[in-house]
Parts: sequence; structure tokens; C-alpha cells
Amino acid sequence: NNTKVYISLGTNLRSFSNNNVKYFLNSVIIRLGLIGLKVNKKSSIWLSNPIPYNCGPIFFNSVIECTMSYNLKLSAKQLLKKTNHIEKILGKKFKGKNKQRVIDIDIIDFKGKILTDEVIIPHPRMHLRKFVLCPLYEINKHWCHPKFKKNCTFLMSRIKGFQFLKKRKMFS
Repeated sequence: NNTKVYISLGTNLRSFSNNNVKYFLNSVIIRLGLIGLKVNKKSSIWLSNPIPYNCGPIFFNSVIECTMSYNLKLSAKQLLKKTNHIEKILGKKFKGKNKQRVIDIDIIDFKGKILTDEVIIPHPRMHLRKFVLCPLYEINKHWCHPKFKKNCTFLMSRIKGFQFLKKRKMFS
């Protein structure tokens, strides 16, 4: 009975300084708390190139581990709706796939479940992204992909091609 929810956060607006990103991502975490998520762990901020490489400035990424607060029982669909609302409040506009954005909040694992209907869980491309796997490994070295039954180290070793990734300081 897994109770953990893993969420990735990303932003790649050119105007962000490193300190501004730290404050901005912390404000996102506060908003997630307001919808009923209790943050247990948060990774460092990791810098990465956008994928594909020609779609904008460098991304700032982080992964957080959460549980539901108190007796809150959100479904993955309800949580997705709430995180999409947070993105909208923070100014995310759809400019096309893989374009720069003020915020990207993705549910990468919802209580170890495999869902394929209205919400696809685990995130369908997370196992192909070092900017998700490295921060996830940082906060949970024993995490295992619900569908593939493989850990972060194994999944990272299978990623073909170069994906630039640089760890920044922890944020609080």
C-alpha cells in the first residue's frame, strides 16, 4: 500500500536567476500544500537542456516526494486537475509542445499505481529523462518504476544520447 506521490517541477524562463528559481519552486510547493499534499522530501535544483535541444533556454528541475495530508483522498485525476490549476494561476500558457514555460508540474508516480485511462501514471516519458531520474534518485534511492520494475540507476543507464544535467544547491 504505497502512499507516496512523486511530482516533478520544471521551469525555463530566461529571466530567472538561481535564487529566484529557488523562491519560485518553493512557492509552488506551498501551493501544493494548500491543495492537501504534504511534502516529505525535495531534491536539489538540477539544470538541464530542453528536450529536444532546440526548444528554448536551460530548464531548472526538481522532484518532490509527497503524501496526502490527513484523511484527504484525491485520485490521480483530481490531483492532475489541481496541479493544472496551479500552473494556470502561475501563468503557464500553452505555446506548443516542448516550448519554454513558466512552470511544468508533472505527476511522475502516484502511489506506485499504473493508470492508463484519463491520466497516464507513471508519467509516460519519465524513464527517458535524466532531469527526472537524477532528482528522484537523490530523494529515494530505492524507488522502483511501477511498470518496468526497474530502479533509477538502471533506467538512467538505458538512456541513449547526451542529456546535459548539473546539480545545484539544495533549496528549502
